[in-house]
Amino acid sequence: MARAVPRIPPDRDLSIDFVRAICLPVVVLLHALQMGIAGDPLRAFNALAEWKSLTAITWVGMIMPTFFIAGGFAGITTWRRVHGAGGTAAEYIRARMLRLARPVLFAMLGVLAAMGILALCGADPEFLRTFAFRLAEPLWFIAVYAICTSFVPLMAALHRRAAWATYFTLAGLAVAVDLVDRYLHVPVGALNWLFVWLFVQQLGFGVRDQWYSRRPRWLLLLLALTAYALMAVAVLGMGYDPDMIANLNPPTVLLLLLGLAQVYLFTLLQPAIRAAMRQRPVLVAIGALGMFGMVIYLWHTVAMAVVVGVQLALGLPFPPVLTATWWITRIPWVLAIVAVLAVLCLIVPRLERLWPDERSRRMPLWAALVCAAALVLSVGWVLTQGYLTPGSALAVVLLAAAIAWLTIGGPARRVPFDAVPRHSDRTETGAQA
Repeated sequence: MARAVPRIPPDRDLSIDFVRAICLPVVVLLHALQMGIAGDPLRAFNALAEWKSLTAITWVGMIMPTFFIAGGFAGITTWRRVHGAGGTAAEYIRARMLRLARPVLFAMLGVLAAMGILALCGADPEFLRTFAFRLAEPLWFIAVYAICTSFVPLMAALHRRAAWATYFTLAGLAVAVDLVDRYLHVPVGALNWLFVWLFVQQLGFGVRDQWYSRRPRWLLLLLALTAYALMAVAVLGMGYDPDMIANLNPPTVLLLLLGLAQVYLFTLLQPAIRAAMRQRPVLVAIGALGMFGMVIYLWHTVAMAVVVGVQLALGLPFPPVLTATWWITRIPWVLAIVAVLAVLCLIVPRLERLWPDERSRRMPLWAALVCAAALVLSVGWVLTQGYLTPGSALAVVLLAAAIAWLTIGGPARRVPFDAVPRHSDRTETGAQA
């Protein structure tokens, strides 16, 4: 039996670290399997679009609500620390956006560099366009996470003053948006990028305050089953798509219900997870995944580009998707991506340490929010238009300008910029995906 790890900090919930880290391989595996490359000429597309078994798997395997629950836990924990030390919402948002935007810019440049190398090697331009568009898809999480993080100070205040009213308002707005979009055919579904994920993030606030862990275990199980039952009613009785990935863009109330089910099930499993995290091998493995979490999430697309480039250079075939040969070749495909990622985990953090420190100039709230909006707009453009469009160059420039402003600070007087403890940076954003 592994020797127990002593002196785990009492103010740290290792179960949150566990779920964030353990979900990362799930996300990378799904994205790797979704990358379909086939045809003559070659084109990139969603390889799992016609795989019927995926629908059932997504009822358990769609773990994005868990990420936002964990993000809510980390967000309110950090904000309370900042606020308790006399920090402001602007300082919190500045620090969060800076520590999110810098790795995103590096990763976007990494993808563009990979595309440039493939182009110089003679890859078909239309293949590169479709391939680059697929590589941009994971950026949706960055945009939504940046929005939700910017709302943390406000949502934390609402949670403190009127928690139940906040939950019911967000849920009611999400349901209303779905109904108007579905039955009145008014295209407002995009609003649920805000309402659904803010609700799920708010669930993480409840985890932080031990709302669920104080409930009887039988009640938690009953509530989880009820959430799944309501999802089934929505699918069977209201025509919702049973595939949770299809309910992701834009998010529907099914993901809200899935978030409820996952927070109850997570709470049920918390004692077992905490016990496992006291074992040294588990703690080391989860710590490694957490330490390199942002690199794994942002750079696994670059790793896919590298593997595809090697495959093209060697003249290796791309078998038709979902065939027996394709499934067999997914094993070396995934292993190759993991190998490239391992190398990137050694290189990228060293490059990221070259960023200059923030200047000790306070930013007003409006300036921090403008920079957050610039991050969302730049990522959103690449997400929806792909990497290889003229506007993508402007998006990269906009993101770089936002990083420069966040680093320099202002316009305001110089003050010590130490409200957000440096050691918390990695723990909040490091394992997000």
